[in-house]
Amino acid sequence: MEAPPIMQTPPPAPRGMGCFAKGCLTLIVVGLVLVAVLVGGSLFVLNRAIHVFTSTEPVQVQVRPATPAELQVAKAKLDTLRSAARNHQEATIEFNANEVNTLIANEPEFRGAAGHARVAIANSIASLDVSAPLDSMRWKRLKGRWFNGNIQFGFSYVDENFSFDIRSVEANGHQFPRAILTSDFMRSFNRSFNESFHRESGKHADANNLWKHIKMASLQNDKLVVTTRAM
Repeated sequence: MEAPPIMQTPPPAPRGMGCFAKGCLTLIVVGLVLVAVLVGGSLFVLNRAIHVFTSTEPVQVQVRPATPAELQVAKAKLDTLRSAARNHQEATIEFNANEVNTLIANEPEFRGAAGHARVAIANSIASLDVSAPLDSMRWKRLKGRWFNGNIQFGFSYVDENFSFDIRSVEANGHQFPRAILTSDFMRSFNRSFNESFHRESGKHADANNLWKHIKMASLQNDKLVVTTRAM
């Protein structure tokens, strides 16, 4: 079934996003948003780019409510991941997009992300619909602004580093040219992203400890595949 479109929300949303599986969802979303803003800034005068590619209001990202059985399966997989990491056991856990969305909607680690993010996975590419506050980017012009859009990307996590391959970015209904996302730009982005990720996760012992016990993670076909490390 095709995922429902992003829809406008009347109620204000919390300005902030939580963590998932003790990792930093905020950093991942804002890191990807930064690509969109920087690319937009290279195409237009900055003020014009901010007006075109960001909004003053969030939108509601809807997901299909999970059935009790689906929720049970998703929670069991997350518990298996936590247990394997905690006990230093190697295990491979596969999550489909519905399970990821179910965890976003129901797990405390995703607090604040519910209603603001939805993922689809196909052909080893994630399609992330997201509504994210830009206040944390520390640009005064972005205070009170939101990124509402879609980012399509491949990624892997190996040797405690992420590698993103961003295929397309759409913000506020405007598409960025794919030619902008060059290999040089992506290398620079990945280096900067990983530096920020390690700095931020280092501030949270639980998050840092979990990620150190993840051997690898990647998108494979229509699944997010995570393998824990035996130590």
